[in-house]
Amino acid sequence: MHRRTAFRHRLVRGLLCGVLALLPAFAGGVAAASPANARTVARACGADTTALGRPDRPVAGSLVSAVRADGRTEQFQQFYDTSTMGGLPFVWHRSQDEPGGAYGDWERVSATPVGPKLYEVDAVENSAGGLEVFFSSYGGFCHTVLRTPDDPWPPAESFELAPPPYHGGLTLFKDRAGRLHAFAASRSTGAAMEVRSQDATADDRWGAVRATGPVPESNVGLSAPSSVTQLPDGRLRLVAREWNRDRFWTVTERDPLLAWGPWRLCADASCS
Repeated sequence: MHRRTAFRHRLVRGLLCGVLALLPAFAGGVAAASPANARTVARACGADTTALGRPDRPVAGSLVSAVRADGRTEQFQQFYDTSTMGGLPFVWHRSQDEPGGAYGDWERVSATPVGPKLYEVDAVENSAGGLEVFFSSYGGFCHTVLRTPDDPWPPAESFELAPPPYHGGLTLFKDRAGRLHAFAASRSTGAAMEVRSQDATADDRWGAVRATGPVPESNVGLSAPSSVTQLPDGRLRLVAREWNRDRFWTVTERDPLLAWGPWRLCADASCS
């Protein structure tokens, strides 16, 4: 009996040691996954803290202009900062002193980098005179607003629109009332396009993401709208090209800011 008991004890100890020996491997697997997840979350408009904020080298062809209601032009350009190892550019901004006049110094809009794959920057003046900037970063769009010229740029935040790769970027539209709307292709199988519209009660507050219905054909994906028009009754009408072939679709709001009608295949790019 003593021999059997001793054997069982040795067997149990051996099994326990084997399990304990495997625990570091399992723990290592979990630990290896966690930083990757953390990096993915941190990339949602997070700042590159290693960048010193230097406009060392402009990105060719990246200059974007936004004309204000008073005639002054605001310029935005992407610059590489060689102090960071990230390799992605940042958005910088300078203002015109007066219409047709000289520009001030460049200032960095955000410590969040632009890219990769999509390097898009959009800027527009809202109805209150604030300067709104949208830029792509790690698959989604970031957003910040300069409410008065003397204010610093607030940290960029996620704009909650993230088009699929190669499906275009963001399309901005200002309606007759001065309200801004932003459109982007949807990643959802139940929606072809997503839109956010400014809140009517606040000049730079945006409403929740809304979606159109899906395109009524399978295996069809759309790019960002190529045109947005406002009908006499206030409803919006979109035209969008398929991302991988030369066909166009159109959709019209059924109720402004509430619901969309069905998508319809167009005979040509004008969708007339």
